[in-house]
Amino acid sequence: MREAPARATTRLTWGLRRLGIPSLWKQGLTGKGVRVGHLDTGVEGQHPALKDRIAAFMEMDLFGNRVPGSSPHDTGTHGTHTAGTICGGRSGGLAIGVAPEAELCSGLVIEGGDVLMRVLTGMEWTLEQGVRVLSMSLGIRGFTPFFLAVTQNLRTEGVLPVFAIGNEGPGTSRSPGNYAEALSVGMTDRDDVVDLGSGSITFNRPLEPNQPNVVAPGVEVISAKPGGGVMSKTGTSMATPHVAGVAALLLQAKPDATVAEVEHAIQSTCTVLADQSPLRFGFGLINPRAALEALT
Repeated sequence: MREAPARATTRLTWGLRRLGIPSLWKQGLTGKGVRVGHLDTGVEGQHPALKDRIAAFMEMDLFGNRVPGSSPHDTGTHGTHTAGTICGGRSGGLAIGVAPEAELCSGLVIEGGDVLMRVLTGMEWTLEQGVRVLSMSLGIRGFTPFFLAVTQNLRTEGVLPVFAIGNEGPGTSRSPGNYAEALSVGMTDRDDVVDLGSGSITFNRPLEPNQPNVVAPGVEVISAKPGGGVMSKTGTSMATPHVAGVAALLLQAKPDATVAEVEHAIQSTCTVLADQSPLRFGFGLINPRAALEALT
């Protein structure tokens, strides 16, 4: 993941503009009433663009145990940034969040300690929060079935798992983003080119052998930073919350939609990227407006 200082020089991030998100806002779709799970380095609870969006917060200690009473905070910058893309309001006049009225249920699970248990406990915690989408911009290199059962349970309980594929480039992936049960996300730049660092892989399995499933804006994405203001970051971590936010908009439009229906609406309406291998982008670049039409 790459990052750099940024100033709010426009009123809309390039990712929101590229995906046509304002056209969904004009239809009253802002994510209102939809809870989105978020597992990361935490979230800055006092950031002006996020403080009114945090519905629940839980910290997992280095051993994977819950820390009740922990107030929303970020041990780095990553979590606040990804949360901002999901549901942030405006920062310095710049709109940063796809679903600015969605409710965020954020778990602090990285970095350090027993990461497997911290993430697993966080996934189980989100199931208790009534979320409809779980955004995870994290993963373990390679394939491990450690999170498979809980990912399957998420789907059974009506939660769409939206997970990053990883940033190590072609021939690589991360778990649980590489599970067939997840909606896995790679990253594109402003020219709709899949970034060289975006993971992609083909597995010897009958169900969804090629990963990722979709791609979304992930290069030089501006979003919230701890302490206020914004910063730029690059990675599939930045692409993933765009997709999670879109899922929240779709679920506001059709609250009774199943996980499979939302996933199909997103995947079946993607824009195929010209002059690039489908192995790098899956179904293609998400098209929120077309997905909405397909779902409703």
